[in-house]
Amino acid sequence: MKNKDRYKLIQELKNTSCIKHFIAKNNKEFKKENFSEYLDRILKEKNLTKAHVIRKSGLEQSYAYHIFSGDRNPSRKKVLALAIALELDIAKTQYLLKLANVGELYIRSQWDCVILHALNKNLNVIETNQLLEELEETEFLE
Repeated sequence: MKNKDRYKLIQELKNTSCIKHFIAKNNKEFKKENFSEYLDRILKEKNLTKAHVIRKSGLEQSYAYHIFSGDRNPSRKKVLALAIALELDIAKTQYLLKLANVGELYIRSQWDCVILHALNKNLNVIETNQLLEELEETEFLE
């Protein structure tokens, strides 16, 4: 079953007179997975290993394993390095950022715009870092 569009949910919420009824009716619509659970689901969907993604991300290996296990709360740049290594699209990357509580990408930020471009063009972490450097922006992993 496909999830409801978020705008439809917002409209339903605006029109509801009873929040309890709204929540009960839309319980399946609420996010229930956390950051590490979402990473695990993506790994399974894409048939990837943690080791492979960590290598592609450029993150330090033991720290990255702690991220996957949920023992560490990664910075925004580390989350984005994982998203690029996982070859996520923009929507899934935004969701990953939201779950990590580190702020979604914003098109009016030049740095974020480069990352959005990299996601759209399937650039890897090294190519993305090179592009950031060319534009005199801060790199992912310095």
